[in-house]
Amino acid sequence: MSKARLVNVAVPLPVEGALTYLVPEDLPLPEPGIRVRVPVGRRQMVGIVTGDAKEADSKGFKLRKLYGFIDQTPLIPAQLIDFLLWIADYYFYPPGLVFSEALPPGFLSPKDAAISRLIKKGSKPGKSRFTPENLAVSSDIKLTDDQSAAVSSIKKTIFNNSYSPILLHGVTGSGKTEVYLRAASSCLESGRSVLVMVPEIAMTAQTTGWFSSRFGDLLSVLHSGMTVAQRRDQWWRIRTGKSPVVVGTRSAIFSPLDDLGLIIVDEEHDPSYKQSDKLRYNARDMALVLGKRFNATVVLGSATPSLSSYKNAISGKYRLLRLPERITGRSLPAVEIIDRREEEKKLSGAGYKKKSISGKDAWLTPRLETAIKETVERGEQVILFLNRRGFATYIFCRECGYVFRCRNCDITMTWHRALNKKSHASQKALPGASGYLKCHYCGFETVALPACPSCGGTAVKALGFGTEKVEEEIKGRFPYIRSARIDRDTVSSTKRLNSIISDFRSRRLDLIVGTQMITKGHDFPGLTLVGILWADLGLNVPEFNAAERTFQLITQVAGRAGRGNAPGRVLVQTWMADHFAIETASKQDYETFFKKEAALRQELKYAPFARMINFKISGARKAAVMDASAKLAKMARELASGSFKADILGPAPAPRARIKNRYRSQMLIKGTALSQVRGLCSAILEKKDKVVPSSVRVEVDVDPENML
Repeated sequence: MSKARLVNVAVPLPVEGALTYLVPEDLPLPEPGIRVRVPVGRRQMVGIVTGDAKEADSKGFKLRKLYGFIDQTPLIPAQLIDFLLWIADYYFYPPGLVFSEALPPGFLSPKDAAISRLIKKGSKPGKSRFTPENLAVSSDIKLTDDQSAAVSSIKKTIFNNSYSPILLHGVTGSGKTEVYLRAASSCLESGRSVLVMVPEIAMTAQTTGWFSSRFGDLLSVLHSGMTVAQRRDQWWRIRTGKSPVVVGTRSAIFSPLDDLGLIIVDEEHDPSYKQSDKLRYNARDMALVLGKRFNATVVLGSATPSLSSYKNAISGKYRLLRLPERITGRSLPAVEIIDRREEEKKLSGAGYKKKSISGKDAWLTPRLETAIKETVERGEQVILFLNRRGFATYIFCRECGYVFRCRNCDITMTWHRALNKKSHASQKALPGASGYLKCHYCGFETVALPACPSCGGTAVKALGFGTEKVEEEIKGRFPYIRSARIDRDTVSSTKRLNSIISDFRSRRLDLIVGTQMITKGHDFPGLTLVGILWADLGLNVPEFNAAERTFQLITQVAGRAGRGNAPGRVLVQTWMADHFAIETASKQDYETFFKKEAALRQELKYAPFARMINFKISGARKAAVMDASAKLAKMARELASGSFKADILGPAPAPRARIKNRYRSQMLIKGTALSQVRGLCSAILEKKDKVVPSSVRVEVDVDPENML
C-alpha cells in the first residue's frame, strides 16, 4: 500500500492527535477539509481530513479503511484547518474536539440532514464574490484630528498586506467605532475581508447596526445566542463568499473567511474573550495568531487596555495609536469617591441610623440618593452598577447557624425574590414560599422556604444585596422613576436585552440597575449619572488580576456618562477609597495604574511578566483528588529539576473547592520562558496517567485569566 493512500482524520473524541485511515482503492484521495465517514470502534463517525499521513502516524495500530466521503469539495478552507490544528497544539486540546467547537452544530453529525440540505442549495465554498468598487460605504461624519491620524495609520498597514498588530487606546467616547468603520471600508476596497469581534452578545446588536448601515448585505453575524439554523446559515454565507464582513463574539474567530485583511477586537481587555471551560482559548490572542497567518492588520481597541497588550505596545511589539479626548470636545465625566467608612462615621455621629451599613439601605448613601432624585427631575438618566445578582447573597438560620448552601457546590445560595416562571411556576402553591434560591455555578434551584431545613426554626436571616434588591428598593423609594434591571436573570434572551437597551436609549426608561453587562460599548446620550454601588467588590477575590479587573470595570461604566450634550457625573461608593485601582480609575489615569500594577506583577512573576499554565484536577472523591494532585505535583517537580526552568505552585484546593459535585484542586506552572513552561507541561501530560487514576480528571488552562 502506497503511503499516499493514508490520511489523517480529526474525529470529535477526546483522543490525542488525529486518527490515521486507509483510503480504499476505488476512492480518490480526499483533500484536507473534506468530511468523511470513518469507523471508530464499533460505531461510524464523521471526521475532517486534516492531511496526508505517513505509516508512522498510525502509532502501531492496525489501520482501517474509511467508508466514504460526505463532501466533494473541502468544507473547511486549508488556512482554517492549519489554524485549528495550531490551537489544538497550543492549548493541549484534542484536535477533533477543536474542530467540533469551531464548526456550527451538526457539521460533524452523521445523521444531520439539515447540513446536507444547506450545502446542496447551490452555493459552493469559494472565494469572496463581492466587488470592492461597488461598495456604498461613504460617511459624512467629520473626524477629529486624532481619529484622522489613526485611520490614516491603519490604512497604510492594510495596504502593505503585512502582519501589523495595533493597540488603539482611546478614552470612552473618543470615537473608536468610526475608526473601525473607516478601516473596514479601506480593507474591503482592497478586496480583502474583515472580522470584527466584541466580547458580549449584548454588544452585537449595536455593533451590527453600525456595520450594517455601511456594508449592508455584505455582513454576517455569529454568536452563541443565535438558533442552530441561524448559525449554520451565517457560517455558510461566509464560507461561500457572500459575507466578507463578520461581526461576532469570541467564537467568530473560527469564521471561514477568505483572504482576511483586517481583524478588529473591540474592548480587547475584556475577560469574556477567554473561554472558561472545555477549549480554554483566548479569542483576542488567537486574533493575533490568525492575523499573522493571513498577513493581516489586527486592531485591539480599548479605553482600558489589558496589561499584556499595553506592555507589548510600549515595548514596540505593537504599534500604539491614541485617542486621548472625546469627540466634539465633550469632557470626561466628573468622578467623586464616596468613602463609606467616613460616611458611616458621619451618619453614626449624627444619630442617623436609618442608612447605616447595618440598616435597610446599606447599598445607598445619602449623596447618591440625592443625586438620583435630582438627575431624574432634570429629565436625565441614571445607571446604577453592581456586579452581583439576586436579592440577597447570604442566607442563614439565627437559631442553629445553618447556612443555605448548594447541595452540589461549596457555594452559598443566592436568594431571588422574583418568581422564576420557567422552572418554579408551582411555587405559588407552597405556603410561605417567597421566590427561590439559586446556585450561580451549577444552576441548582430550590424553593425559598421560610423555615430552616436543619432545625425547623423560622429565624431565617438574609444578608447582602444584589441587583434584584436594588431594583426593588428603587421602585419603592422612587415610584415615579421608570426603571429596569439588566443581568443574566432578566435578559436570558438577546431580544429582551435589546428591548431594554432600546427603551433606555429612546428615553422610555429613566434608570437601569445592572451588572457588568451594561459597562461595555453602549452609547446613551441622555445618561448623565452613573452610580457605582460597591466599587471594591472585585478586589476581595483571590485573583492575580483583581486590581486590573476593578480598574477596568469602574473606568468603563463611568465612561457611559456624559456622552450627550449635558456633562456627566459618577459617584463611586467604596470601603477602600485609598486603593490605587479605585484612585486611578476615578481620575481616568491609566498610565499611573499600569505602572503600579505592572510593578507588582513583575515582582510576583505573574502575567504578563511570566507565562503560566494552570492544571485543574477534579473528581467525585475528595481523597482521590488530593492524592492525585500531590503525586502530580511531585512528578512535576522531579521533571522540572532535571530539564526545565519553571516554578511550580501547589497543589492547593481551588478557592471554590467543590463545583457540580466535583472536588477541585490546582497546580500552577509559571516561568519567563514559554518554551520551558510548555515543555514541562508536555512532559507532565505524557506521564500523568502513571500517577492519576481514571476517576480523576486533569484539565490544562494555558494563559489562565481566572484562578477560581
